[in-house]
Amino acid sequence: MKDTIGSRGHEALTDPQTGLPNKLHWDTVSGVIFAAGARGIPLTLILVEVDDYQVWIGDRDQTTVGRVFYALGDVLENTTRNTDLSARTREERFAFLLLDCNLAGGRLVVDRLNLALDPIREMAGMAFSTGVAALTREMTRLEDLAGAAEEALRKAQARGKNQIEFQELSRKGSELS
Repeated sequence: MKDTIGSRGHEALTDPQTGLPNKLHWDTVSGVIFAAGARGIPLTLILVEVDDYQVWIGDRDQTTVGRVFYALGDVLENTTRNTDLSARTREERFAFLLLDCNLAGGRLVVDRLNLALDPIREMAGMAFSTGVAALTREMTRLEDLAGAAEEALRKAQARGKNQIEFQELSRKGSELS
């Protein structure tokens, strides 16, 4: 449990509401992790987004929002491994880059995340959609992996709240999904 907001890392690299790494941290570190994936180490990207974020935040006072996001930061930090990069990359979005983790392992992490988010769903009336993609041989840039995870997230959101979508099988059959 963190003692003060931001105690998990350097202030400039930490989201003040959640205590998780922020977009700057993500941008600084994710390329290094992707380089390991490009050398053959399995890599999976999970995107979790608060459904109807603007509506949810508009219906609550700042104190409540702060408490919920502080608790959310604890839940998300404690659900992933120390080797994973977790960050709040947008107001409504959290990203998890899982090193040495294929899509099957990503499914297990998503299951853990989903269970860990249940108390937040109940306490705060929040809903979360999730998109998951694993690095394939065809993906030569981090943006390719991010695009696949983004596509999966959009498909999940199109089905409604609290949905999860995994990337489709590679057309060339080079990766298991």
